[in-house]
Amino acid sequence: MRVKVTPSHVHGQVSIPCSKSMAHRAIICASLSKGKSVVSNISYSKDIEATINCMESLGAKITKQEDSCIIYGTDLSIHEDLTLNCNESGSTLRFFIPLASLIDGNITFIGQGRLLSRPMEVYENIFNEQNCTYKQADTIQIKGPLKPGHYKIRGDISSQFISGLFFCLPLLSQDSIVEIIPKYESKSYVELTISMLKKFNIEIIQLDELHYKIPGNQQYKPCDIVVEGDYSQMAFFAALDKLNGPIECLNMDETSLQGDKAIIDILKQYNGNDVVIDLSNCPDLGPILCTFASFQPVQTKIINAQRLRMKESDRIEAMEQELKKWGVDMESTYDTITINGKPEYKKDKIVELLGHNDHRIVMALTVFGLCAKSESIIEDAQAISKSYPHFFEDIQKINGKCEIL
Repeated sequence: MRVKVTPSHVHGQVSIPCSKSMAHRAIICASLSKGKSVVSNISYSKDIEATINCMESLGAKITKQEDSCIIYGTDLSIHEDLTLNCNESGSTLRFFIPLASLIDGNITFIGQGRLLSRPMEVYENIFNEQNCTYKQADTIQIKGPLKPGHYKIRGDISSQFISGLFFCLPLLSQDSIVEIIPKYESKSYVELTISMLKKFNIEIIQLDELHYKIPGNQQYKPCDIVVEGDYSQMAFFAALDKLNGPIECLNMDETSLQGDKAIIDILKQYNGNDVVIDLSNCPDLGPILCTFASFQPVQTKIINAQRLRMKESDRIEAMEQELKKWGVDMESTYDTITINGKPEYKKDKIVELLGHNDHRIVMALTVFGLCAKSESIIEDAQAISKSYPHFFEDIQKINGKCEIL
């Protein structure tokens, strides 16, 4: 899909879709509960569809309605080989590998795009240490079950490994300990997992900054959940609000634990002085912060950004490649981004941009195009369906000129 973006003065209200992070967690917890749960305020992006489909494969009964789903949970008592398709959802893959190990059968994970090339050594090492099966090539094949024990997890790779274990370990017969090896990044996502598990009667005990105790023999209990709005999606409109015109974002919880809520305070840092932004706890904000920084007449240095290189695209390389087409003064190292911004960008001809098959790149480039002084066209714009299928419709509702070609 190609989208033409024309500079526009935006204004109005937008209802932010549900937090994808919280929706994944709510669906998984409800699907492991014995009884009926209702998860409301759901947006059926490709990533959420992947989690629903995988949970159904593991035995949950899920009925999708317009913006909610009714879920009857599974006890994972399946005795057969299964194939689970995670599409391009890293959360789905990393959350499900430990859970799927509890099935009595050989489990094959498949996916699209760069999914199966993302770092997975954490699980590979755990499975090998416990003499379980773990094979990775074009697919990932596992056979468990994982056992209770003392798990040591690097904290600088992805919090999704920690969350994946937290879904699984309470179901084992004995207690387990999860120890985080510093540096502990993206802790806010682990806190989201713990908060959701608590709603479904699962206890995770934090012993200190780096150690968690997970009691065994726990049972998930049904719970009705309304999923809060997504701060990582709101970030695009928050940037637009500051750069372009007044926008009111609806459906947001001001008490949220989402790490991407940091966007509010980050944007406030710009007061005429150079800015340093630490992405270690909010990596998904990287692309839109590159756009925002480009329009600030100061130097912005983004640090601890290395995990941007392991997403649907190498987001550092992708943003640098595309923003330089606009003339942005931007350079990077493996884990930093430096941008010397200016107030205005204008080209004599339409700027041809590539979305790199990455939803956040497409949305960040759209915001840039709305705030620039000349037109652009974005290829690969269909990538928004991964997390925010109605993004362009919402942009149009606030007077943003985005034409699907």
